[in-house]
Amino acid sequence: MANNSTNNQNQANIKSISEVADKIFFEIPPYQRLYEWNKEQIQTLLNDIKAKFDDKEYFIGNVVVSKKGDKYLLIDGQQRLTTLFLIGFFLSYRKCDGWQNFIMQGDKLRISMPIREKEEKVLKEFAKFCNEDNSRENDLFLQKLKEFPQDISQNIPQALEVIVNWFEENIENNDIADFFEFIYKKVKFVFVELAENTDLNRFFIRMNNRGKQLEKHEILKSRLLSKINDENKRAFYAHIWDICSQMDNYIFQKASDRKISKSDESSGDDEQKNTIDKNTIDDIIKNNQQKITKKDDDEDKSKFKSIVDFPTFLLHVYKICNKKDIIIDKNKLLEFVNTESIDSKEFIKNLLKYRILFDYFVVKGIDDVENSYKIRKLSKKNNTYTISEDSNEMSNLAMVQNYLRVARSGMSNNHHHWLTPFLKKINDYLSSLKDNNTISEIVKFFSNDLNIASENFENNVENYIKSLINNDNLKDFYKGTQSGLILFLENLDTALAKEQLQDKVLIDKVNEILQDSQKKDGENFQIDNFFKNEQECILDQGTATLHYWFYRLEYYLWKYSKKEYISKVEDNEKLKEINRGNFSEIVSSFYFRNLNSIEHVQAQSKAEEWGEDKDKIDNFGNLALISSSFNSSLNNQDVQDKYLDLQKYINKDNVISLKLWLIYALSEEDQLGWTFKKAENHKKQMLEILKNSFKAIKDKA
Repeated sequence: MANNSTNNQNQANIKSISEVADKIFFEIPPYQRLYEWNKEQIQTLLNDIKAKFDDKEYFIGNVVVSKKGDKYLLIDGQQRLTTLFLIGFFLSYRKCDGWQNFIMQGDKLRISMPIREKEEKVLKEFAKFCNEDNSRENDLFLQKLKEFPQDISQNIPQALEVIVNWFEENIENNDIADFFEFIYKKVKFVFVELAENTDLNRFFIRMNNRGKQLEKHEILKSRLLSKINDENKRAFYAHIWDICSQMDNYIFQKASDRKISKSDESSGDDEQKNTIDKNTIDDIIKNNQQKITKKDDDEDKSKFKSIVDFPTFLLHVYKICNKKDIIIDKNKLLEFVNTESIDSKEFIKNLLKYRILFDYFVVKGIDDVENSYKIRKLSKKNNTYTISEDSNEMSNLAMVQNYLRVARSGMSNNHHHWLTPFLKKINDYLSSLKDNNTISEIVKFFSNDLNIASENFENNVENYIKSLINNDNLKDFYKGTQSGLILFLENLDTALAKEQLQDKVLIDKVNEILQDSQKKDGENFQIDNFFKNEQECILDQGTATLHYWFYRLEYYLWKYSKKEYISKVEDNEKLKEINRGNFSEIVSSFYFRNLNSIEHVQAQSKAEEWGEDKDKIDNFGNLALISSSFNSSLNNQDVQDKYLDLQKYINKDNVISLKLWLIYALSEEDQLGWTFKKAENHKKQMLEILKNSFKAIKDKA
């Protein structure tokens, strides 16, 4: 029930979506931005809601409003509420009770945007589409999003696509109805109505002047620095922390020369951060506000992208250094990191160490650049760090990381549990090579107490980086280390895959590996028991097939295509066909990307063409993992037409799925004859690849 504030006090009530859908309408005022949440923020909200699914309710925070006629102006909490509004479009499309009424009543949107007439018009039309009788297929919903005009805010259709993909990935069919009802009735917020005499402009300015709420890693920083009594040292370690926190650039770029240049790659620099020599919450808020308002006119629009954000990286380092059996969940950062039991200076030194190792041995991408996740080495010339010409010499290590980046990303595409043991492994390598002069200097650098004035920090890091970049011995270290690190990651991934097949908890295996206490896999583990050719194969699940197995298959198709690996496969006869045509050339341009849609080669709508085998349309041999956009373009086409579309991608050196390429390459002479028998034969070949990926003899890394 709406609350009318008739006095000088603000009024607060708890409300749910179901109560809002009754008779409360909102309006975004002119001084508010429309919508700007990104993929990670949307997924985090949905993941948080899902985590509370078994609880009685879930609170998303405050929604601050002011009454205006028959509507409420959204003063604060607009991004969260708008996200729920957009979720409502998908749930309305899926004909969930109450949601059609929530997104729009008559021709009145639940959240109106008077200064965004184009967006409002598009959303009204889309709401009508969602409320119509239609097939309820997610592909149709996604296809409709592609019809949104380009002159509106693209954050809206992008958010809707993220929402659809999240539901496909995270909610089982038998939980859908209950989960939809949970959001509708149990997701709640504090509805704060401002007093009638509130000056909204002054209130809004005052609210913004406070700056955004402190993030958890900023609070952790404050707690750690408060334990360092010496003011100079406190400022020095604060400086280290700030440099480490800038995950979307390379730590060895000095504040004065952050630009990266290379003729064939995009460049990027990041906003410089001032040295922080304060340790109170209020001081950090003030400093944070300064960073929010700062403009850098010389900043390049293209930036590097880290595979993890800073709070997540903090947890990886804490887990390694403190040997804690914690999960990597940045939402629990303050809960997991016990500042009373750790040495602040030691922890921040370790943070610097692992951050440098992260930059040298873990892939980074570039915004808006395809196939840009690489391990880069830099050299310094004319006060500018330049990507070295031999920067791609660790390309095989980058490939296995890119495979794991998409296959084992964890919730919100950010956790990457494989990263914790990998960083520890690199450190172990460095520690074991102390007889090498270069490595000795590296280890010595981190072993010494960094008891120096903060103004010398840049020079000390600079000298350390030069030893990494310029020393010839390190090149041998790189070459000798790559194969060992690849082997380590493959073994780690296989160990986790075995846990998956046995329905065990993956994090337990990660903790065993970190503590060098791995248990034997056991003589009873037989991969053939899980990948059966006959009925009840775990991969014959259609769109419900776990995406991981597609990614794993793609990696080993890529790996076994290389001559040095073919001999390791037990049954070479089964693999002869993968060398047919120009498969090796196709593989050379293949790279991993995030994919979210499972394609049926023989369309589900054409299952009848398989006659008595029509119920086997979900056979793994008939499936491929591709992008939702590519899937939409192939929707319900005949196999022959799909092949022609795939050929366009091949001609552009842009093969999304090696498995799909093999399907069409092996049936090229008879494109119209894609039968169940051929799908089953393809499945058997692919199962051999997967089985051999487990059976291949691997030395302990």
